[in-house]
Amino acid sequence: MKLRIVFSALPLFLLASELFAQWISIRTIPVIASNQSEFQPSLARGMGNISIAFDDPLGSQFINPAKASLMKGIMIFTSPSRNSWSNDDGRPVSAGGGSSFYPGVSINSIPFGGFFRSDNYFGGIMVAYQGYTGERSQRNFVTISPRNSSMLDVKKTDVGNNTYLYGLFGMSIPNTRLSVAMSGSWGKFGAIDGVNLLYPSALDLKQDGEAWEAKFGAVGELPHGDRLEFVAGRSIYKATHEVSYSNFSWFWRDPIITNSVRTEINKDETKEWLLYARYLRPINSFWKVGASLSVNWKDHPKIPNYSLANIPRDPGISVAYNIGVGANWSNSKSLWGFEYIYEPITTNTWAEAGEQILPVPNQNLSPNFKTIENFFNFYNHIIRIGHQSQSKWEWLDYRFGVQFHFYKYNMNQNDNIRRTARKFSTDWLETTASGGLTASLGSIRLMYTLQLVFGNGMVGTASSGIVFEAGARTADFLPAPSANLVVDNIILVTQQLTFVYQLE
Repeated sequence: MKLRIVFSALPLFLLASELFAQWISIRTIPVIASNQSEFQPSLARGMGNISIAFDDPLGSQFINPAKASLMKGIMIFTSPSRNSWSNDDGRPVSAGGGSSFYPGVSINSIPFGGFFRSDNYFGGIMVAYQGYTGERSQRNFVTISPRNSSMLDVKKTDVGNNTYLYGLFGMSIPNTRLSVAMSGSWGKFGAIDGVNLLYPSALDLKQDGEAWEAKFGAVGELPHGDRLEFVAGRSIYKATHEVSYSNFSWFWRDPIITNSVRTEINKDETKEWLLYARYLRPINSFWKVGASLSVNWKDHPKIPNYSLANIPRDPGISVAYNIGVGANWSNSKSLWGFEYIYEPITTNTWAEAGEQILPVPNQNLSPNFKTIENFFNFYNHIIRIGHQSQSKWEWLDYRFGVQFHFYKYNMNQNDNIRRTARKFSTDWLETTASGGLTASLGSIRLMYTLQLVFGNGMVGTASSGIVFEAGARTADFLPAPSANLVVDNIILVTQQLTFVYQLE
């Protein structure tokens, strides 16, 4: 696979999840990234992420807050999760002034929450604490002179904590088959996976970010058991990266070397609107079919000046669609789910003149002049297969599934300084295998889920080693490719242990 890069990625980190198929992530390269926000309890996570014709009794209320109306009584849960990846045999991430080798990352999340329904009213709350640990071995210049230089290896541990809050409240409207609800979530971030990899030559990095999400959901029961669902949402993410670098300077005639620390403040911001609809229809006592549509409008007003490509810029705008159909077959002991999703996306990103030093006669251009424009057209496809079955012991169920995510896009790039244009296209496959066990002991359920993601890794050039990496898998990655790349394949591992207490 060949990819090319002109400027750094757009890691616009959102409280989103591929499992929920609403907030649509955009990627132009197969970077490794943790499922950092996937700590909510879910059956579908162990069944290939099926969601169109399958109602997840644990996770569906996080998709549509009005789906909490389908539950009875009180449900209390906790679902400790661990996301990790290892790169012991990989290559370092490089940038001017130094490089860093990243052996791996582990992210541990501990959520706790509950949902209730009483008469026509229902609601829920969840709180979560998340700890991040990432190892890195950094190489930076410690001596520079006209004739020689030396490098120093320094081992560091990047640590940070994140906090999440989620709540919903709704009601079933009397004398109708309609339920409506509002939900809101807030996250405080001190460590987003992958941000540190975008500053490989930095001495230190401090992250401080917040995210807000609001949703309105509705569920309507139609004749013959049909159901229609609707969600509208708004998401905002804002973060600040305080990055420290070493500054070295010398004079050719007199080898006087100075070393100082430079601190740079970078801001990252994205805003997004969501519309989502789902239709579910039972065919008979065994089969159900469904269809879903999700539309995202993304605005990227702020993006940091990463050390991998220091270009002041306004990232751009995106419109993403997720159009899916699914079928679900079930009897008293077994269930099979099948889904196909088509994901067309259009994205326009650009670099602005800003404070760049431009060649004559372009030095008088407006700071908002678009020096480079990139036009992406994505044609992604997703296939999901999931299964759940009762074992020979009635209290024990097992489940497994697989998801194939095919990425494909075409890019047209215009260089408005050199008056040139070029075209580029590429594709790759990301495979997710998952499985789990559920033990039902009266009012208590114990669940274990394992998920493995293949096909991603650290991305870089064959000639100069790994030069690019980005973070959270739910993010948008929009570099405009322009140098041959290689991928060091890395397996992403997610494990979750869930405890559920149901009181009807």
